[in-house]
Amino acid sequence: MPDIPPADDPAPRVLTLCKEKLGGSRGCWQAYLVAEDAHGMWLFTPAGSAFRASDGTTDQQVEVEGGDSPGLDSLVLVPPLEQHWLASWRVPQRDLHIAVDVCSWTRREGDVLRFQDWELDPFLLRSGVVGVEDLDDFADARAAGLLDQESAEAALAAAAWSERRLRRRAAPFDGQGDRLLSEAGRRGLAPLTRVPHPFDL
Repeated sequence: MPDIPPADDPAPRVLTLCKEKLGGSRGCWQAYLVAEDAHGMWLFTPAGSAFRASDGTTDQQVEVEGGDSPGLDSLVLVPPLEQHWLASWRVPQRDLHIAVDVCSWTRREGDVLRFQDWELDPFLLRSGVVGVEDLDDFADARAAGLLDQESAEAALAAAAWSERRLRRRAAPFDGQGDRLLSEAGRRGLAPLTRVPHPFDL
């Protein structure tokens, strides 16, 4: 049984994540740094935290990015800079278990982490199904000239790598994220609601 930090344990460092779409829109949310290891930085966002879009809208559904249901706890793994992906873990109430955003890191300094979404989204469902979403959007982005050949090849390689490891449940998709998400959820960390505007970062 892992040790759970006491209720008066100081709140960990807060980082701001900003997702850029190829078309130019952005969205930001914040997360607590709860662990760091060879796989990267593990960031926890409590239920009720805010997601702020570049069109000025704000909601409390970070983990579903503006979906129809209330946002729940979620965990993100930010890998080393040279890797072209970001992964997020959902709580057991969600059918979606692990989602991967294939991306390029455009800013990683101070407490701001900004990435450009390259459309490809490998995933693992609770049922065990593994796949890659948004292949059509990726093809459209290439056709529109929003991704050059080098970036497109890097995106395909990152998607294939992520999909293989999800199928094998290989690290970092081997259970560590679920454990950290559960532990962080029991710390009683406050929702993060004072999110800066995406274009201020």
